[in-house]
Amino acid sequence: MSITDYQVTRFAEISLVTVTSDLGGTIYYHWYQDGKHVDATAWPFRAFWLPVGDSSRIEVVDTAEADFDWQAGAPDGYPARRTLWWTSAEWPDLEDDLDYYRVDQKTDGEWEAIGTVHQSRFRWDYSLLTERLDDLTEHTWRIVPVDRAGNDGDALEVGPEMIVRTPDAPRFEIAFDEGTTKVTFSEAS
Repeated sequence: MSITDYQVTRFAEISLVTVTSDLGGTIYYHWYQDGKHVDATAWPFRAFWLPVGDSSRIEVVDTAEADFDWQAGAPDGYPARRTLWWTSAEWPDLEDDLDYYRVDQKTDGEWEAIGTVHQSRFRWDYSLLTERLDDLTEHTWRIVPVDRAGNDGDALEVGPEMIVRTPDAPRFEIAFDEGTTKVTFSEAS
């Protein structure tokens, strides 16, 4: 990797990451967000959507090789989100009356709905990207088919899975004392 500089410019929920490489010739940039490969470009910048108050680790691998193996050459990464994927063929008995899929998540013994994905006769596969997951916490998910009458079908369970990711940066508060003109940093409560 020959990246010599990272710059980030933020516009509301869009972060524009620009890098500088010391490689010559045609350079290919492989972009990773929280350890997951998200793009390959021939230009040294890329925009990322990131909700206000959220954080993400962006890494870039630059190479002069057009056929670079982005999986083998990936930096160590620990994704903060999980993509759940399933097919509609899992529940053939509900296919005609299926309205939507409810996705539930469990971390401390209680199931909590985290999203819904509407059924379509023109699709056979579905997915849902979770919100940012808690570090060093075991997560289990279930995909529940729900019919038009609101009845739950047999759920598909995924997990449990221990999430190990790059921890969030510590939160801190800043206080300024006008009398002494000192700035004090302290852990946020």
